[in-house]
Amino acid sequence: MALLDNLLTLHRVDSQVRALSTRVESARTYFNAQERQIALLEKQKGELETQTRQLQASVHALEVEQTAATDRVNKLRGELNNSTNDKQYKAILNEMKVLETQKDEIVKRAVDEMQRVEETKKRLEVHIATIAERRKIRELAKAKLDECRSDVGERLAELQAERARAADLIPDRDREVFDRVANLTEGQTMSEVTIVDLRHREFACGECNIEVPFETFARLSSNAESVIQCKACARILFLAEANRGGGEKTKEPKAAKSTTKAAGTRSSSAKGERTQAEIDAADKAKFEKTRKL
Repeated sequence: MALLDNLLTLHRVDSQVRALSTRVESARTYFNAQERQIALLEKQKGELETQTRQLQASVHALEVEQTAATDRVNKLRGELNNSTNDKQYKAILNEMKVLETQKDEIVKRAVDEMQRVEETKKRLEVHIATIAERRKIRELAKAKLDECRSDVGERLAELQAERARAADLIPDRDREVFDRVANLTEGQTMSEVTIVDLRHREFACGECNIEVPFETFARLSSNAESVIQCKACARILFLAEANRGGGEKTKEPKAAKSTTKAAGTRSSSAKGERTQAEIDAADKAKFEKTRKL
């Protein structure tokens, strides 16, 4: 087989391999996304648990401080009753007032901390429920990934082996070009040259629709061993088998030309004009003659 035919075979198999691999990769990506989401939620849950413990410890410390202040106030009350002079009485009374003010502040701080504890616990409960739901989604994603691997695994292995065999038929340099373009275009490696207008020598890349020079078309028409890339999208260009020249196919247009001329002569004497089919055949023969020159 010619080089371009081998490349087309490789392209066909490579496209199937990529399609199946993409299906598995999509399922794997979705599963990994769920794993990352759960890991993030677990981290946030741990942070909330730590914050809850710290707040509870703070509340406990405030309660201890409040108890100590209360005990001190009670003790001062006893000393106040047993005071022997006015100076001592006023000093004890002032200390009691300070302690009462501190107690009020401690109580207020303790209430605020307890509210924060309750809010943090609610957030923690939401995170725990979210993690439970996310784990269910992860299990579904894992089941889908396993199912996908089971469905395409055997066929993918067969296609990968077939692709390796097809790649072995292609020279290293050309195979490197193919692999590079395949990675660049996500598997859309080959592009058929479209004949826009044969008479005016207008051709285009079938993928990007950018003009293809006549010289490129002529080379592809006469030589299936050339690897020619589109200058715009870098895809490897090829011609449909019906548009390729050379060998017996090159001689056929000449015979067709002679037959067409004879038929045209008879037709013009009978009808006085040429049919569209005769015009196209004449254009084709003229193009073949020009290409050879």
